Amino acid sequence: MRLITHTDLDGVACAVLLTTVEQIDQVKFIDPGTIQSGKIEITGNDILADLPFDKRAGMWFDHHESSKPKDGQEFEGMFRIAPSAARVVYEYYDNPYLAKYERLVEGTDRIDSGQVSKEEATSPTGLFLLSNTLETAAPKAEDDDYRRHVIRLLRHHSIEETLENPRVKDRCANVKNELEAFRRLLEENTVMIGKVAFSDLREKPELPRGNNYVVYSLFPQAVTSVRLMPLDEGKDDAKISVGHNIYGKKSEFNVGEAMRRIGGGGHRPVGGATVKKEAAYEIAMRIAKEINDFEEKQGKG
Repeated sequence: MRLITHTDLDGVACAVLLTTVEQIDQVKFIDPGTIQSGKIEITGNDILADLPFDKRAGMWFDHHESSKPKDGQEFEGMFRIAPSAARVVYEYYDNPYLAKYERLVEGTDRIDSGQVSKEEATSPTGLFLLSNTLETAAPKAEDDDYRRHVIRLLRHHSIEETLENPRVKDRCANVKNELEAFRRLLEENTVMIGKVAFSDLREKPELPRGNNYVVYSLFPQAVTSVRLMPLDEGKDDAKISVGHNIYGKKSEFNVGEAMRRIGGGGHRPVGGATVKKEAAYEIAMRIAKEINDFEEKQGKG
């Protein structure tokens, strides 16, 4: 069977679990927008994890609020609004052999649901540091091979042992070295639009590694951030990422629903979508206005 999963820590953790209990011959990593665009061939021999539903797949596991199945929608697998898709997979199989991955699942729950301290965001350690090595602002071909390497390590080693692997240590060092460059890039390319911190990084070559929470240390007054990034080298698509400031006043604006309307998805506090690069700025401005209008209305309520 082939496993198709997301590029982040949750996707990798799902792969650790599923390759342990299923006969997986290949692991493919994609962005949720690729599923929603129908650009990838999917068959009954495929398992989808941490990605939107596709009726062609043999099994499906997800936890995103925007992916909630319609009434009567039948599929093999499991959907539950949960901190992570890895948690959904873990519960579905209820296999004592998977108990050795409990720490990994718990850590993935915390990170994927945005429970990251300011200190951790600016100086990553442990599993959060590992998660920073998995996703890159400007993806490269070797990233998928690295993710498969991490899956193999986590299947047989602890998180601490995985972090000591030479290839992982090299990436971790790069993350730490590039984090300050990423911080400066955000500082130079982010503007406040009302209560939204907007960053346009589409045309920035060789984007340094960073995480979604650094922007809130720079713009603590932001209620929400909206960021545009290149999706793949040489392609005309862009990624739009939207998230609430986890360190500020809680917003009730439903990010996942807003992303679903433009072909993406996510949860109430965070989400993303793949859009055409030439339309990305207009879409981002529309979302920023939608957020500001919502916050203004809430403030008057």
